[in-house]
Amino acid sequence: MFLNTASYFYGFPVVGIGKNKRRLGKGGNDMPETALSSYKPWGKEIFPFLLTLLILCTVSSFPARASDLDGVAEKIKEHVSGGVIILLRNELWSTFEKEGVSTERTYDFFFNRTRGFIDLTWEEFTIHLMGQGVKAFNLPKNAAFGLGPLYFSASDEETDPGNFQPVEAYLHIKDIQGFYLKGGRIGFNDGAQVLYKDDLKLNWLIQARLSERLIGNWDWPIVGRRYDGGTLGYTNNIFDFNLFGANVTFGGFDVDDGLWKDLDTVVVTGGAFTLKKDVLVPNTQFQIFNYFYFDDRTSARGLAGSDLEINTTGMSIIGAYNAGPGQVDLMLWFAFQLGNFGDLNQGAFAFIAELGYQFLELPWKPWLRAGIAYASGDGDPDDSDNGTFFNMVPTNHKWYGYTDSFAFMNLINPTFQLLLTPHEKVKFLMEGNAFFLSSDEEEWVTGSGPFNNEAFGYVFRAPVPGRDIERNMGAEVGFTLSIRPIDFLYLDIGYYHLFGGEGVESVFDKEDQLDWFYAQATVQFNLGK
Repeated sequence: MFLNTASYFYGFPVVGIGKNKRRLGKGGNDMPETALSSYKPWGKEIFPFLLTLLILCTVSSFPARASDLDGVAEKIKEHVSGGVIILLRNELWSTFEKEGVSTERTYDFFFNRTRGFIDLTWEEFTIHLMGQGVKAFNLPKNAAFGLGPLYFSASDEETDPGNFQPVEAYLHIKDIQGFYLKGGRIGFNDGAQVLYKDDLKLNWLIQARLSERLIGNWDWPIVGRRYDGGTLGYTNNIFDFNLFGANVTFGGFDVDDGLWKDLDTVVVTGGAFTLKKDVLVPNTQFQIFNYFYFDDRTSARGLAGSDLEINTTGMSIIGAYNAGPGQVDLMLWFAFQLGNFGDLNQGAFAFIAELGYQFLELPWKPWLRAGIAYASGDGDPDDSDNGTFFNMVPTNHKWYGYTDSFAFMNLINPTFQLLLTPHEKVKFLMEGNAFFLSSDEEEWVTGSGPFNNEAFGYVFRAPVPGRDIERNMGAEVGFTLSIRPIDFLYLDIGYYHLFGGEGVESVFDKEDQLDWFYAQATVQFNLGK
């Protein structure tokens, strides 16, 4: 499926500084602590607690007589399941460069990520544990752009870093009179609170085109991202109401500390109300959401002058409908922000509109999709307001181009997709994106949110001296081919080229063209019930 391929390609965060009004922070390390900044991450206590609970639950389910080994084995089979997911990927980059700066334009690297998980399941609840081993090889020491230098700088400048990391550990209480709860080290994808057993297309649209726009697991990089906290909700046949609150973990490109501790301190809270499909309009889901982002790390204060306290309110509509010889689909998303971007008053907005049509009766079932994503940019660098939409902690590789060259900030992104299914085990995606800055008073922004305490998570890329900000950033085209030769093996290859426009050339004045190629194999085994 496309969900296992470049549709889930992720972000690009590094340390950087923005325009003048973001550079002149007053606080630094001398600013008074807020109530939230005194919050102590509790993720390290989760794992021993849940492991003990798992052991106690397992033992309590065994027969009283220890000699009854057959009974013990049957009890284990009834409640225990697990699996292993092995990911191997090689990436080749040929990137932008600046005049007069000695950097590597072309490089490649390879990594392996092996995840193992175990679930202990009863009718009312599940205990879930997941860990991973990660290893990267041949990271570039002095690359000009792309993901390679991010891995290298975030992993203590090691070319071959590796580590074992705790990914998830949570207790999931399921459907008690409609209520549910999940607490511990969890994954969370905004927008995907509700999926449907009887509608694979709507699920694809939700997972591949809607979810993780603001909050995501960011699993394209080797480490990923998770949340120490919980989610609580109520669901029935008509609606789902979900609340979420958590500390954000280290992750992404940080192999050394990723997933071992929480950021100090980034907190995300909020919730969503989802009106399920067929309630108001056939096969159409409606959702309203509100999420709050808090960040008092030194890197955030140094860039913005004070804490980030940003509230995002929005709504989405998504649906798929029979029409003629095929199906039409749509996705609409809108959000506005209020709060404080450090010393500045936050006031920004963003919207996304996508429309598609799949010809179900034609060979290869061609699926054409087009859309536009808009995120506001600041119009006046000298006032007390910040009009640039803030992207929070998303999974940006899924959209805004697959070369990870843009965040959903100060961006206009028209996009086009062609999806083909030559065989039930073969999927092909061709995609084109154009990029423009929303405002020529704001810089080009790259990133996918914070991944350690040192990096803010987004870079504001200023033009070289003597050049002005240009709005035309260029266009990206490319393809992804996905093959599933056997049930447990997925093979993916992809190539994308970014034709840099005047905006890229004003920042990278030596080379404004970028090529990215990847080859990936995923092996997945599920064991037990």
